[in-house]
Amino acid sequence: MAKQRGKRAKAIGIEPIPIRSLNAKLGDFSIEARLDGPTGSAGIRPGRKRPPKPASPGRSDPQKGQEAAAWVGLWEVAEMIEQRDAARHKTGRPRQYTVADVVLFNIVNSVLRSARATERFFFDKAQWRLLREAAEEAWPDHPHRRLSVKGPSRGQYAAFRRTHVEDDDALEEIAEKYEALCVEIAEAMGMCDASKGSWTEPAAQNMLRGDGTWIPSLYNSSSPNYVDPKTGEIIPTRHDPDAAAYRDNSQANGLMLVSILLRNPYPNERLITALDYKPHANMSDATVATNMALRIFPLLPGLQGFVYDMALYPADYDRLLSAGLLPISKVQRTKSNGSSSFNLNEHDFALTDGTKRSIVVQAFDGTPRIELLIGDEMQSVGLIRVRTTRSSNRTGTYRFYGTWQIPDFPGVPRNLRHATTTIRHNSTTDEITDKAPRTRSLRVIPETDDSFNRLFGLREDSESMHHHLKMTLLNGRARSVGRHRQLFDFHGYQAHVAITALLAWHHRTGADLSRWFGQWRPPNHAVSAAA
Repeated sequence: MAKQRGKRAKAIGIEPIPIRSLNAKLGDFSIEARLDGPTGSAGIRPGRKRPPKPASPGRSDPQKGQEAAAWVGLWEVAEMIEQRDAARHKTGRPRQYTVADVVLFNIVNSVLRSARATERFFFDKAQWRLLREAAEEAWPDHPHRRLSVKGPSRGQYAAFRRTHVEDDDALEEIAEKYEALCVEIAEAMGMCDASKGSWTEPAAQNMLRGDGTWIPSLYNSSSPNYVDPKTGEIIPTRHDPDAAAYRDNSQANGLMLVSILLRNPYPNERLITALDYKPHANMSDATVATNMALRIFPLLPGLQGFVYDMALYPADYDRLLSAGLLPISKVQRTKSNGSSSFNLNEHDFALTDGTKRSIVVQAFDGTPRIELLIGDEMQSVGLIRVRTTRSSNRTGTYRFYGTWQIPDFPGVPRNLRHATTTIRHNSTTDEITDKAPRTRSLRVIPETDDSFNRLFGLREDSESMHHHLKMTLLNGRARSVGRHRQLFDFHGYQAHVAITALLAWHHRTGADLSRWFGQWRPPNHAVSAAA
């Protein structure tokens, strides 16, 4: 057993390191070695050819439209908007379309990739008849859940957005409704099941994963006018007033989209639980993702953790721990591209002979380490994580503690081998006040742990989703002008992904879909392609 533990400790990279070379090793750690690659190897691969359109998971575009027309989320979102609209004072002539018509337009728009293509699709009488029949078949006992006799046009869709999507309150209500629907779907599909996993070994389907991606605006300019430098003539230009410059000007003006996901370990069973734009330059995309995760967490009690990249700040890490979520991320690099360290002071280690010994513990690059005299010199030995526990406070917050063990290495004094200690992972109040939190250098599950790669690799699913989303955008640019309209477009994509997940889950398990599609039934074929 001791030999096996020694081999395991060496395999995960916590073998003793001479103290005089530890700082040099960590300081010389190049930034290239810590870049997040597609497989975690940080390697640079040549680009591959991209298909001109996202691969369809076994369904045609007309079938996707019928699924959206029958989906309960379409009708619940439309009913919510209609209730809000009923309280408003109306002027002018009555509109010639229903709210459900344009919400369906928004969902199908994410499939067909452009408003012109969606308009042509809706103006096809045969296709529109199939959409109407799908809604009638799904909800025969809900006569108000019906589409109009004629499909909406691009102009009507644009008029609806000007009326209902141009302010923060209306868009927030729509976002909250989609979040509630996705949370309900996640629970129905068995995600965030408290009976699976533990705080020591969290289950993958109980972990939120998030990422940010840059969405270039439809127009490069963010100014309404252009001044000719030679003539001084002021020329009106097409522009996006909400667009901002990329941090290093290497991409076109746009905005940073942040999204968080849940999924089952099966093809296409992915859900976008929340999405939003990063509001301003003084806020990290990881902070936006943390805010969304903390908003989702009370709705999913079985949720165990949140996976994000190196952009997760120590303050956000502490917020997640305090809320009861287990953050999984790499330690941020220092300005000199080195690893940060934190002195955790003395800890009492319980030895195998029943005695105790106090040893100073320091956190290096996420892993707790101790200094021992091995041979003729002091060496730094990384501890092995044995167990992670969560304790509740009287204030409704939580604390995380880790049980860490001294490895069985040759040279380590035999009386210290397998000795254990308990380390607090939340920053203390004094550390937060002094702006020196331990979460800057300490991780509950560090990179040297066996479980890290399994959990940290989940965030690649967010990158995959963002790539699929950008494939639905013509030229990789936003379809609309302005933050509100673009987010409304992305909510249509969020709905499309949720419908795909429900159907994939149904084809895999034969689950009942009556809550989501009423009496409508999908074609009897398997969903084979990955999302």
